[in-house]
Amino acid sequence: MAEVDASVTRDSGPSLAARLAQRREVGAMLAVLVLLLLGGLVRSDVFLSTNNMLGIVRNTAITAIIGYGMTLLMVSGEFDLSVGSLMALSAALVATLYTGGLSISFVVLVVFLLAALHGLFQGLLITKLGLPSLIVTIGTLTLLRGLTLVILGGQTASITDDMYPQLLFYIGGILDVSGVLPVVGQFPIQIVWTLALMGVGYYVLNKTAFGYRSMFTGGNQESAQRTGIKTDHVKIINFMLVALLAAFAGMGQLAFTQAVSPSTGQGVELIVIASVVIGGTNLFGGEGSIPGTFLGALIFALTQNILVLAGLGVRLFQVFTGIFIIAAVLIEVLSRDLRIEYFTEGYLQPLRRIGTDTEGFFEYVDHDVQRIDEPLVFAAVGTVVWTVITLVLMMVVNAVLGWEFSLLIVSAGIEAIGTLPLVAFMLMAGLILLTTVMLHASAKAIGTRGDFDRSLQCVIYSFAPTVLLFVPVLLFGWYFVLPVVYAAVAVIALPSIYLLYRSTRVLHGFDSRKAAMAVGATVVLWGLVAMYTITQLGA
Repeated sequence: MAEVDASVTRDSGPSLAARLAQRREVGAMLAVLVLLLLGGLVRSDVFLSTNNMLGIVRNTAITAIIGYGMTLLMVSGEFDLSVGSLMALSAALVATLYTGGLSISFVVLVVFLLAALHGLFQGLLITKLGLPSLIVTIGTLTLLRGLTLVILGGQTASITDDMYPQLLFYIGGILDVSGVLPVVGQFPIQIVWTLALMGVGYYVLNKTAFGYRSMFTGGNQESAQRTGIKTDHVKIINFMLVALLAAFAGMGQLAFTQAVSPSTGQGVELIVIASVVIGGTNLFGGEGSIPGTFLGALIFALTQNILVLAGLGVRLFQVFTGIFIIAAVLIEVLSRDLRIEYFTEGYLQPLRRIGTDTEGFFEYVDHDVQRIDEPLVFAAVGTVVWTVITLVLMMVVNAVLGWEFSLLIVSAGIEAIGTLPLVAFMLMAGLILLTTVMLHASAKAIGTRGDFDRSLQCVIYSFAPTVLLFVPVLLFGWYFVLPVVYAAVAVIALPSIYLLYRSTRVLHGFDSRKAAMAVGATVVLWGLVAMYTITQLGA
């Protein structure tokens, strides 16, 4: 009997790097690191100071504290848009009832009770009556905002220093630690609550039966019900938890600022949800990360701080908020199947085949690519590539040579990080959509049987050279003469037109003459659009 070789290679499983890359918080961690580097480049002397760092963490408090409850709620498959209004109402009730003569402990208990009842009410409407959480929480958002306006009488309510209660101080006051830590001086107590509640939230979600039931409920409610989990109870409890945390955050904000106005908390609900999703919580339920939620809140706080240090105030913060909300949804959708192959197999390999075997590549598309998801990945990655190249070159050249970049609302400053990706996305989406419409109309007039998806595939893959768009964009932004910019555009357009001709022949089944007619008509239409646009801009 032959001896068996005992030196069998063991599969040690994924490497540490692979396991880390699979964590849902990785994207948020990378974003925080990038923002820290940017802050150091903008104003390292101020940004890296102890007081500024403490201020950034304190600015995460409202978003993070509410976000911990929102994480549990979204893990169970629901969400709450009324948290910002509830936060404002809680602060307004504490300010008015306490200054009206009631004891602070009684007022705080009453507000917590009302918040719990609010969460219970929403949970019952959604679970027992089957109403969608979107509609219910939009309704309660408006209702609570109106109640806040009525309670405050349209005015700002404040608590003076001589009336400032000790209990409120422990919720969100500023502790003087200059005697112990002279470098720090003043320490916001909200930081302690933010970190402590993160630990509690992590334990509840990952170490308790309730956390597992929440994940099971959001992942597959029907299966959870068949195993005996009372999914309605899980969701109701989570609605109550997020309401209680929103009330607590409102009290903390009142304690810190000693004032509350009718506009307090406006937009907080969107930032909270975006922070939760950016931090790794599945938008559709079943998975979540409490530390990730803190990182998501930190991203918003860092962004706002960097904008202020860059001399932009908060003018662009709403723009960034919108970008982050869209990014949060995209991250969530893509993260379910996000792989490095999107760059290698989805972009680099098609790009290489287009350059080396154009006819063979389009024949492969004709036979094997029936949907448009692969072409869309190709277009998206190409847009990201030329955007990143543009940003890097713009800032490096500005730092080394001092060439100030200016392209509409894009400049060489920190705001370029937010605006250039938007410009790139709009430019590429517009070019692809208009060209596809023109090509498909021309092909239909000639007599193709191909559908709109075929035309879209033709255009997206033929636009492979548009990754070089960073050249005319930079030339235009650095005030090069327009003929040079137009020449750069022509250099990119000519190979795209050639590829469009080759792809139209294959994917629409045209002979050389018909393909040339379709592409020629598309070029003529584009020429008319370009002439009209230049005329209007010149006027």
